[in-house]
Formats: sequence, C-alpha cells, structure tokens
Amino acid sequence: MSEINDLLARNNLRATRPRLDVFAALQQAGEPLSIRELVELSPASDRVSIYRTLELFERLNIIAVVHVGWKKRYELASAYQKHHHHHLVCTHCGNITEINSERLEDVIYTLTGAHGFTPTGHTFEITGICMQCSQ
Repeated sequence: MSEINDLLARNNLRATRPRLDVFAALQQAGEPLSIRELVELSPASDRVSIYRTLELFERLNIIAVVHVGWKKRYELASAYQKHHHHHLVCTHCGNITEINSERLEDVIYTLTGAHGFTPTGHTFEITGICMQCSQ
C-alpha cells in the first residue's frame, strides 16, 4: 500500500479510506471491477466517495476504464500491474478476456514512431461475441 500512499503524497492528496479501499480492491481483484463490485469490496466507504475516488484515479492515470456496452469496469493502469495487457470484451454477456501480445505492442510502437509520436500509454479493447455466446 505504500505505492498508493506515495503517489497520493506526491500529488498533495490525503490517503483517505475510500482511496485506499479502491486501490486495494483493484490490486487484489486481478480483473476489471464494476462500481457495484467496488462498493461491495469497500464496505467502509460510501458509493459517492467511491465514484469520486474513481474520477480522481482516472485523472491521475492510476486506473484504466474498460467499456462493456454502456457500463464501465475499472482496473489499475498498466504502471501499477505486473504486466501490460489489452481486452476482448463480449458485447453479449459482458465477459472480459485479458490478452497479451508482444506483436501488438510492436505494431503500436511502430505506428506511433512512424508519425514522430511518443506514446505515454495506451489501451486497446476489441468488442465482439465470445466463444460461449456464439454457440
């Protein structure tokens, strides 16, 4: 938890219970969580505080948002995870599959480099129908 404490301190922000709870829940989950799941995993924090924490974390690039239809799910940004990954999102059941591809990363950096662009981060989601829903 010192990671989030240090980050908040560098931004002159307090380490409040909702901020610590949300970070811990996302760190332990290992998959994108819905607001409902975050509320359940953070019983000491109210829903409004969790929403405010998510807005703050998004501004600070602490979290990444995964869109599942019109709903959002949240996970820690790549800088706070063990490995960088992307998602396959089923538009039928909402299942999110994590994908890792060095070839995709190479293509992204080749494309950005060809335009003289220095990326500071990226997300990549492919929406479609998962194998279970297509049967």
